[in-house]
Amino acid sequence: MEQQAQAASPMVTAYRDLKARHPDFLVFYRVGEFYEILETDATRVSQMLGLQLTRRRRKDAPDIPMCGVPSGRAEEATERLLRAGYHVALSEQPEEPGGDRPLRLLTPGTSVQDAVLDARAPNGLVALYALGAVVGLAAIDLSTGETMSCAVAPQQLSAALARTTPREIVVAQWQEGGEEMAKAVRASGVPVQRRENSEENLPDLLQEAYPDPALLRGLSEAERAALGSLLSYTKTMVGRLPTAMLSPRHLMMGDVMEIDAPTLQGLEILTDATGRRDGALLHVLDRSVTAAGTRLLVRQLAAPLANPEQIRRRLSLVRHFVENPRQRGDCREALGAMPDVLRAAGRLSVGKATPLDLGAIRDALGQAWTLAEILSPVSAVVPGLKPIVRDLEQMRQGDALALRETLRRALIAQPERDIADFVKPGFDRELDAARAARDEVAEALTQLQAQLAEQTGVRSLKIRRNALIGFHIEVSTAHASGLTSPFVLRQGLASSARFTHPALDDLAAKTETASTRIQAIEEALFKNFVQQALVLRDGLARMAHAAAALDLVAGLAQAAAEGGWVEPTLDHAPHLDIEQGRHPLAENLLEAEGRTFEANDCVMSADRRLWMLTGPNMAGKSTFLRQVAVIVIMAQIGSFVPARQARIGIVDRLFSRIGAGDRLVAGQSTFMVEMLETAAILTRATHQSLVILDEVGRGTSTHDGLAIAQAVMEYLHDTIQARALFATHFHELAVTATPMPHAVCMRMDDAEGRHGELFTYKVLPGIAAQSFGLKIAALAGIPTSVIERARYLLQAR
Repeated sequence: MEQQAQAASPMVTAYRDLKARHPDFLVFYRVGEFYEILETDATRVSQMLGLQLTRRRRKDAPDIPMCGVPSGRAEEATERLLRAGYHVALSEQPEEPGGDRPLRLLTPGTSVQDAVLDARAPNGLVALYALGAVVGLAAIDLSTGETMSCAVAPQQLSAALARTTPREIVVAQWQEGGEEMAKAVRASGVPVQRRENSEENLPDLLQEAYPDPALLRGLSEAERAALGSLLSYTKTMVGRLPTAMLSPRHLMMGDVMEIDAPTLQGLEILTDATGRRDGALLHVLDRSVTAAGTRLLVRQLAAPLANPEQIRRRLSLVRHFVENPRQRGDCREALGAMPDVLRAAGRLSVGKATPLDLGAIRDALGQAWTLAEILSPVSAVVPGLKPIVRDLEQMRQGDALALRETLRRALIAQPERDIADFVKPGFDRELDAARAARDEVAEALTQLQAQLAEQTGVRSLKIRRNALIGFHIEVSTAHASGLTSPFVLRQGLASSARFTHPALDDLAAKTETASTRIQAIEEALFKNFVQQALVLRDGLARMAHAAAALDLVAGLAQAAAEGGWVEPTLDHAPHLDIEQGRHPLAENLLEAEGRTFEANDCVMSADRRLWMLTGPNMAGKSTFLRQVAVIVIMAQIGSFVPARQARIGIVDRLFSRIGAGDRLVAGQSTFMVEMLETAAILTRATHQSLVILDEVGRGTSTHDGLAIAQAVMEYLHDTIQARALFATHFHELAVTATPMPHAVCMRMDDAEGRHGELFTYKVLPGIAAQSFGLKIAALAGIPTSVIERARYLLQAR
């Protein structure tokens, strides 16, 4: 290694030093018009971006793997890498020879560019700080400015992380012996960085970000430490703190149903098993017409409400829009024209704004007025609409009204990203005068071109401009010899020649003066507009949140109307009464094939709070388990549900163990994953929880598996006393459950169904008689000889 280091060039040495300081980043090192990526980073980047992997040749040492990205394509390349979850360090060339190389650090959680972000998904950056027996969690979505914090026990961390839907996690301080904390971080599946920061700096950062101490009132010491760590990381990565930061929202875990990451994944709530949205519950429910509405729905699904009164208020809004389709349509039409003002204001806050964002704020203010006018007449009779209308109407007065009028008068109809020509003529006299001077010079240039063409007799003579030599006169090579003083040759090319001329030099200077003046005025106006908008940051956020809440309930009403769903009732009783329930995603898939979904009841009460479900493979056990959980989640986010009737006793924590996650890369076997997740359930569930277990114990020997499954079942029944659905192939387990006072044995019907289906998918009382494994193996295409041999062996036993 020492010999290799001695043989390394200064560039390679500098690259390795940078990589050593930022080991979690892919390093792009600017050399001329290319960014070079070396060694292991080169292999990874070449695979991700489809680049050719070459080698940097060295005389006295082994060649180094290398790939390169042209500087003009670096932004596109880094955007792709950030979308994939990578961190990128861009090492730029120094402005002066021998000077320090500027470094830009880019991460998924600190990105605000549209090209990197998913418009319909939160982009959370989370910091964790363990302090004693609690973990402080602080989260910010820099693209919107939304900030939140909570202090949780390590066992609650997985659910807390799932609630904040992070793209990136920064661990500022681990808990001593923090196995639970480590498990939760791993289970999130999100890129993690360990970053130690000086505790002495945290109060200063909090003071800088939140000058008003009242904004942090009520936050625990652990939350403040996590929030300070979050600000420290943000400042390091972005180069500054956001301006006019929104006050952090204190999260109370008891306000919502806790769902950990494995349960969200196993139930396919936000994405399906392949990571796609179109196979998940989110896809079925999402009828939002705004990106902010979908982001709110994502957060709700990750942490449904646990307060019946809050749920009933939301259900009343959904009911109103189900019963009033015309008003629902008017609201959705107005919402559909509302830009994403949260992300526009977020870019303003971090200094990444463009005129396009100002246009979004202007248009959003206008649509807020339209929505308020639609809803005001009924807000008195629909109580849940009052706060929404209030937050929309507040933008029709005071500074908000002044801002909208200013932007309406100032901005062109469709501003673009460049800070150029975005202001209407007639808004600013000084700008108009500078533009008039520029136009006069442009006209003079046109006249000069005609005059010089006439004088020289070269009709093809053109006045052009490029970045290298500025304004010049261009003629073909054949005419170049005819241009003498006062023409001065600047550049000779194969097919043309370029000249300057005193009259052109004079006009070029005037053009430059006018353009510089215009640019300065436009930049000053832009900065002023941004400052006016940032003064209204809180009001804009309230308006945007009101519109997102309206979009959420109107979208849920649209989904309910399309699906023929019913309004559930909710209370704190320990029951679950679902009549003719259906799985919304499975139902849609079957309807697309012209088939009908088989609805099933699920009635759980104090006397039958543990269901032991048996039945053959492919008979519908897993679908039924997921269906019950999905209906509970839908009810607790305030949605109508796919059932004839549903009465839900509030679930405080939802746990699901359906299938084994593939974590072999982490050195964990399928059975270990199963046991880890089962252990989390048994240590976290309460009597108010809903537990769904599918095939516990199948990852080990039959003898051990049956023993573990029975012990788990008894613990759920006797100790935790939670509502539980327990599916198994161990028929002996169902027999054991029969005498339990609060258990009931149910089975999937093994009769043949309609339309040639193998089973009816109906849930019936009792215990399944056989598994139908040979029949299913035959359907899968196992050779007949193998099936016959298996049948013989089965009979021989």
